[in-house]
Amino acid sequence: MSGNGEYIPSNGAITLLLGNYAPVVLPAGSGGGCRDISAAVNMDYANATAIVNLLGQNNIADFQLTMQGIPGSGNIGVHGGGHYTIGGDPADDVFSSPGDPVFYLHHGMIDLTWWVWQMLDFKHRRNQISGTQSLLNQPLSANVTLDDTVDLYYTGGGPITMRELMSVNEGPFCYNYSL
Repeated sequence: MSGNGEYIPSNGAITLLLGNYAPVVLPAGSGGGCRDISAAVNMDYANATAIVNLLGQNNIADFQLTMQGIPGSGNIGVHGGGHYTIGGDPADDVFSSPGDPVFYLHHGMIDLTWWVWQMLDFKHRRNQISGTQSLLNQPLSANVTLDDTVDLYYTGGGPITMRELMSVNEGPFCYNYSL
């Protein structure tokens, strides 16, 4: 997926402002032209040990907190770690990140990690759900339920329940990973 690009000394650290929590400062990488790959961010948040720890979580709430980072802790989790390893607009701007092909490689890994976690105890994890209907509960919203609907628009053919979206092996997805 190319390299770092030529180093740009004026590129600095990325400061994340997440709701009412203290800012999280992430170090810049060694590039800055096409990308600014930060080995430090990757080693801190999105490494193999972080994924093993993620897979060791016993319930969906702990899995989600480990995947997304515990708000206010300064830890951006495995998911954020993957995004911010790349730095720049693909990570800094949630609206432009899908414009970078590496986004899909990263989210493929997130999907695989979810599948492995779920398969470790599918009977009990198939329908585990936790959290609210909004990011960081801002604005304040109700807890999400398996009967809530999500409209996937043109990609999914209309509204679908969370229950139908919970497993990649069943429902509209119907695919499997082979390890």
